[in-house]
Order: sequence, then C-alpha cells, then structure tokens
Amino acid sequence: MSRSTTHHRAKGQVIVIAALAMVTMVGGVALILEGGNAYAHQRETQNAADAVANAGAAVLAERLGGATRSDSNVVAAMNRVSSGNFLTAYSGLYTDVSGHWLTNGGATTTSQAAAAPVGGGTIPPGAQGVHAFGDQVFTASFGRVIGFDQFTASADAIAVSGALTGGGFFPTVFPVNIVDCEVNGDLGVGETNWSISNPGAAPGDPPIGQEYIVPLCKTPEGSFMILDLDGTPNNCADEVSNPPALQFPDFPVQINSDNGNNCANQMVDAVNAKSGQVVFIPICDGECTTSGGSNATYHIIRVAAFYLDYMSDQNNGHNPACNGNGTTLVPIAGNGSSSCIAGWFVRYISSGPVGAGPIQGAGAIGIQLVK
Repeated sequence: MSRSTTHHRAKGQVIVIAALAMVTMVGGVALILEGGNAYAHQRETQNAADAVANAGAAVLAERLGGATRSDSNVVAAMNRVSSGNFLTAYSGLYTDVSGHWLTNGGATTTSQAAAAPVGGGTIPPGAQGVHAFGDQVFTASFGRVIGFDQFTASADAIAVSGALTGGGFFPTVFPVNIVDCEVNGDLGVGETNWSISNPGAAPGDPPIGQEYIVPLCKTPEGSFMILDLDGTPNNCADEVSNPPALQFPDFPVQINSDNGNNCANQMVDAVNAKSGQVVFIPICDGECTTSGGSNATYHIIRVAAFYLDYMSDQNNGHNPACNGNGTTLVPIAGNGSSSCIAGWFVRYISSGPVGAGPIQGAGAIGIQLVK
C-alpha cells in the first residue's frame, strides 16, 4: 500500500471521529440546556400544584366556617387555579387535617385507589385538606436535537385548613365570657352569642354586622387582660406594632400575662394605628380568672379574628368611649370599664399553621401547605 493511500485513509478516519465528537458534544450541550429548561418547568409545576391544593383547601376552610360548600365548589376553585397556572392536567384527593387520605366514608387510608377523589361528587366527613397532583407537558427547546419533542413535569402538594394555631397575635386576651369590670357577677354576652359580621360592601368599608366593645379589665386577682407574648415585660406597644410570630402545637396552651399595669395606656396609639385591619386575638376559657396578679397565666383555647375599630384608655373612672350607644356599638360587658377595644368579630381565613381542634364561635381559620 502506498503512503498516499494510507495518508488519505487516516485523514478520513479523523473526519469521521471529529464528526462523531461534534454530534456527541452538541447532544451533551442540548441535554444540559434542556435540563435547565426542564428544571424551570418543574418549579413552575410545583408552584402550580401548591396553588391548586391551596385553592381546594380554601373552599374547605369556608365550609369549616359555616358556608355551604360542595364538591363542585372545590372542583371549580381548583380548575380556575389550574388553568391560570398552565397545568395540562391535575387530580385531587381529599385529606384530613393531617394530610392523610380519606375514603368516601371519612376513614383514613393509605390506598390511593380507595381515597375519595375531588370531583367524585362528595366531600367526605372530616375532610379538611386536598392532595393535588399536577402535570405540565412542555415542548422541548433543545432536546429536539437528540430526538425529544416534549417532556412532562409532575408535582404534588397537600394543603389543609383548620383552627389557626400560629401567627402574629395581638397581646390582648378576650374571655369567652367577659366579666364585668366592676366584678359584680355579670358574665356579659358569652362567645356563643357573639355574632359574626360579613365583609363590608366595598373594599375598605367596615364589616356589616354588630360592632362590639370588649372591655380590658383586671381580673379579681389583679391581672390585667394583656399578654406577654415575647417574654419581655412592659413592651406592649412594640408587641402590637411588631407582633412576634408564634406557633403552638395545638390548643389549649398557657400564656403569661404582662406584669405592666400601664400596658393599656402604652398600647393605645399602636392599636389605633391598625384601625381597619383584621387582628388575631387569643381567647381564654371560663371567666379568664387567674391564679395570681403578677406572674399570672391565661388558659388560651383558640384565636379570634377581630376587625379593629379603636382602643381607648383612661386612668380612672368610667370611660365614655367604652360605653357604646346600645345599638350599632354594643359593649359585651363592662360597666365602669376604663379601657376597651371596639370592633367586629369576623370569619377570617389566613395563611398559617393549623391544629386539629374544631372551629368554634369566633375562631380564626388558617390554611397551611404541609407538602
């Protein structure tokens, strides 16, 4: 064989190897770029699944609050959010407050086939959450180079609703039965008689319903109805303006009172700066009687959602601002009260940790993404 023939063969082999290397390199770059594209779509799909699960749980939260809601309402809410978040398809299963699947009869199950589906026509007993599964089919951007036209991103999420057990709480406490400030035995209007107001006619309007004056009194043991939520006494105004983020495993729970006798006076400006906002106020059971004046604790059983109007305080004597007008502004109790907070009890749903307890009275409701 001549040198010329050998040289040409070697040259041809180099060209083939180079071509194969180029194909491999282009394929590798395409895979890397497509991987970034797939990751972006995966995150988008996960966010969409989260939103769909939250939408279903929000309808169940409304149901817990007393509204009439059906399986079709859950489906409609989830459909709307799924479409707005570009899911190709989704499905859902009902869960309890802990995120466990439920059968149509309300029993927990580990079998996906036995779990009650969203869209099956029935909301199972005890349903407080939704497990959503979402798919998004997307066109390949660079994968076509190596023969892939489209991919599917999949994700799932669980959102549950229930009694709110955490958040930025107000450093005041409302008793389920508010003892008259003169301590004459009047238990006032008990929690079962607190009417829940409806949203205002337009954004920014006060709620439609009964406005109450809630007295902030001293108990017979001398403990003022102010809580120490952050462990630092006598900083009540700061706790209103910058509420500590609390989370309790569940209720009931003991919370210390604040020892500062001048807390109400400190808080007035900070509270009134939040007028027109919904605040979350812990509720204690019974008459909120405590074991002592200083170093007292309150037995908190749940949290109320309260649309704040105003707070008023004066050092001594009867405070006219805590008297009400007997019609649109009614004191729950409090003859002789020198400090009070006025506003409306509302059924309010917020994002926050939830517990397994029932929704009672003016109890606030939370929605929590647990997966």
